[in-house]
Amino acid sequence: MSTRTDSLGPTLTVTTEPAEPAGGDTVTATAVLVNDCPFPLRGTVLYLVDPGASTAARTIPLGDLRRGARITRSWRTSMPADVAGEVAFTAHALFDVDGRSADCARAAKTVTVPYVPNGVRDPYRSFATTDDARFGQFGSQLVIWAGGRDLSGGTDEKGGILLPGAAAESSVTQVKTVSLTGSDNPVAKYGLAVANDLTAPEKGGYAVLTMSKSYGVEFMTDSDGDGRLDTWAGGGASAHPAWLRLVRSGTTYTAYSTANGLAWNEIASVTVPSASGALDAGVVAGAVNLNYPGTTVQAVFDHFTVETT
Repeated sequence: MSTRTDSLGPTLTVTTEPAEPAGGDTVTATAVLVNDCPFPLRGTVLYLVDPGASTAARTIPLGDLRRGARITRSWRTSMPADVAGEVAFTAHALFDVDGRSADCARAAKTVTVPYVPNGVRDPYRSFATTDDARFGQFGSQLVIWAGGRDLSGGTDEKGGILLPGAAAESSVTQVKTVSLTGSDNPVAKYGLAVANDLTAPEKGGYAVLTMSKSYGVEFMTDSDGDGRLDTWAGGGASAHPAWLRLVRSGTTYTAYSTANGLAWNEIASVTVPSASGALDAGVVAGAVNLNYPGTTVQAVFDHFTVETT
């Protein structure tokens, strides 16, 4: 149950039946609004929002609510079939305080659904250079489970999900890196990758822009087209979630990151002479477990996009 209470009230709670629904379940969600304020609420409207929705599934005018009034409203909905991670059933109440000022109350019942490998669907393709890699797709989220000794230089062991030929000569590849769990290794990493052929980096155009578990952003490129990542820029503090952006202009790649989705920081701009034509673009993850034998990470990405500019 989720509750919102402050000195002005009111109290708003949301519960669900079943209490811990799974993907695909039919759910009855119930919002309870109690006017704990020392004054009536005028023109109250209650909005009930389904999981993953950006607009209300129900809009319920409640009118004026006297002090101590208690209103209960339920709505029946379904958990998305391919949902995972945190999912919220939300209630939002808007009201006038004295005819001149407005206030609101919001509450959400949050359900955590575990990620389970279920593969990826067209147009995505998965690939791996470590035997333990697995993959999943949940709505707009992509998930990679992977081990691998390292993801840099001459050791390039990772799991990846790609869009073939998606990054044109003038393009922007971007993703939200949501979470990286499963290992305490501070140099485990997840992020973006591009190449002429991501399944064969030795064909040229290879670059990786990642967020590490604890040591910030790493922007690595292959300067001579041999498939080895031999340039590096980055550092700083890590952020989870964060947003990573890789801008391509011909053979020039410029990397950016942001922790808030608003103020983008340029990491570096690098020339990769072997980049040619439309590149594969994707997301990658590696546990970098050389010093943490056997560990794997779960890397969650959201809103992976590749746009031609």
